[in-house]
This record gives sequence, C-alpha cells and structure tokens, in this order.
Amino acid sequence: MAKRGNKTGQFYLVAAIIIAGIAIGLVAVANYSKKQEQTEINSLKEEIQIESSMVLDHALNTGESQQETSNLMQDFTQIYIDSESRDKNLYFIFGRQSNIILKGYQKNAHNVLLNGNQITSSSGEFSGSTNSGSSVVLQIDEDQHTFELGGGENFYFIISQEASGGDYVVVG
Repeated sequence: MAKRGNKTGQFYLVAAIIIAGIAIGLVAVANYSKKQEQTEINSLKEEIQIESSMVLDHALNTGESQQETSNLMQDFTQIYIDSESRDKNLYFIFGRQSNIILKGYQKNAHNVLLNGNQITSSSGEFSGSTNSGSSVVLQIDEDQHTFELGGGENFYFIISQEASGGDYVVVG
C-alpha cells in the first residue's frame, strides 16, 4: 500500500508542474503581445519625430514660403495617414501661430475640437485650421492636449491605438 500512495503523489506532482508550466506560458505570450503593440506605436512616434524634423529643416534651408512649407507638411502627414491609419487614430498639428492646421484620421468617431472649434465628430480623414496665439488646445472627446507654439513653424502629433481594452496614446 505504501508504494501505491507514492506513485499517486508523484502523478499529482507531475500534473501540477505541467499545469503551472502551461499557465506561465500563456501569461508570457499575453505579456509579449501587449509589449509588441506598445513597441510598434513608440517606434512610429520616433519615426515621425525624426522625419518631421527633416522635412521642416529642408523647408527652412531651402527658403520655402509659409504656403510651400504648409503644403510640404500636408503631403508629409498624408503619407502617414495613408500608411498607418488602418488601426490607429492620427492627429497632426502644424503651421505658424497665425494659421494652425489640424489634419488627421480617426478609426472611430470622436468629437474633435481645435481651440474650441469643432473640426469633426465622424470617423475617417479630416482637416481644419484656426488662428491661434501662443498655444493651441486639441480636444478629443473629453481629453485635452495643450501645445505651446513657437514663433516659427510648429509640428505636434497625437497617435492613439486601442490595446487590451483601452487606448494607448503617444504625443510628440
């Protein structure tokens, strides 16, 4: 009888180890998946920061007019809207204090205001502009983002993506 008890105990010990291994494996895979989503959006943030500074530097170094610089930034932001909008919300703010442009894409409908003026409340691409002072306020539903404007060209962006039942947001 003593031998049978030991074999039963060994069986339960091995079964517990296997079940614990499976549970740890599932948790590790779930954590890795969450980390991948955040890494992708952070990489996009870094890419946009680098590329936008290169576009603005080009405009300044070649003596582009304010209108030509605005056109360059519209083309630049359109490239990201076309390539990245499938699963993200993209909001780009650029221009000078006298003419700030908001251009973007929303996967789902959100109420978007720029300095208190409604720009859109539907999904899809949108754009709008406003005259501003030393700062501009972008409101997306109840979330407000305030950006301080310099005297020259300005460029800011917000990217959001649904991840794990919530929104992951980066601002640059």
